Amino acid sequence: MNLLRLSVVGVGVAFLVAGCGGRRSNAKVDFSQMGPSINSKRYANLEKIAAKDLKCDQELTPQYLGENQYQMIGCNVEGIYELKCKVGQCSWIPDVRARAEFDMGCSRFDLKTSKLDPVTTGVAGCGKRAAYRLSTLGRGYSWILNSPVAQDEVPAQAAPAPTPAPADEVPVPTEL
Repeated sequence: MNLLRLSVVGVGVAFLVAGCGGRRSNAKVDFSQMGPSINSKRYANLEKIAAKDLKCDQELTPQYLGENQYQMIGCNVEGIYELKCKVGQCSWIPDVRARAEFDMGCSRFDLKTSKLDPVTTGVAGCGKRAAYRLSTLGRGYSWILNSPVAQDEVPAQAAPAPTPAPADEVPVPTEL
């Protein structure tokens, strides 16, 4: 009986050491270069979210941007994600451009973001702009459109100036 128990414990330990399985491996990731809040479990979760968001089933390349922000690159697309932790509970904030891509009808490659305040991000591209507010959704986060999608003002073309009549031509009055 002890041999069976040791075998079960051994399999359990091997499972924990190997991770939860799946096709992705984070063995190539140097967590010491990935910021203070990341660990293998959080990274595996990020990889799963980014693969779905980027529609990419190939290996993703991570880059730590600082302040718990990570860029994930794969399949010729990239996404930016932020790890937000409160009282030991951490969640990934999705890339706002995924939501803006839908609302603005514009490819994420053409969208630029700028932080407006701690929970609001501006997105501009394809001659449009909008503001998004970060909202908590259960245990996770979501971006909510916080303004109408506005068309950037396109400079109006000046109407052509009327051409004056040549000096030698004098308008002939017409009689009624």
